[in-house]
Amino acid sequence: MTRASPPLSKRSAPRRRAVPTALFALLLWAGIGQAQAAADCSITAISLNFGVYDPAVTTADDSVGSVTVTCRNISGGADRISYAVMLSNGQYGTSAATRAMGAGANRLGYNVFTDPARTQAWGTGTGGTVIASGAMTVGPGNGNNTKTVVHNVYGRIPQLQDAAPGTYSDTMMVTLIF
Repeated sequence: MTRASPPLSKRSAPRRRAVPTALFALLLWAGIGQAQAAADCSITAISLNFGVYDPAVTTADDSVGSVTVTCRNISGGADRISYAVMLSNGQYGTSAATRAMGAGANRLGYNVFTDPARTQAWGTGTGGTVIASGAMTVGPGNGNNTKTVVHNVYGRIPQLQDAAPGTYSDTMMVTLIF
């Protein structure tokens, strides 16, 4: 049974606006907003790919993807940009604790985390979830115009699930606020 995990996408928007970006299996979407400030930011996501799930394996199935935040100077002087990256519950999850991939009516539980130990569920900052955040300064001058920060996405499918064979996928919204 094969599953595709949420891939990553790219989206740009004006400063101080939430930028929703969908993670789609094997798709990369791009969009460009109009900058209204001295800096503009975008996100690019690289999907998780767990491969074929074997319900008889007694260990969890782990995968790593990433979300990259890129900010660039549009005009004027240096600008300090603080940002936050949130992930939705996904298409089939009712909370960050109950995320699932689907294959027709069948479901396969999984989750995504901000840490390699997979103890901090990445979500919206509610219900026991955490968000990824950071800051960077962009401005004029050689080497200062564009900055990027990569946040790893640590995925896990718990072992010994009674899941039917099939191709599983999920769509999550990634929101960048800056």
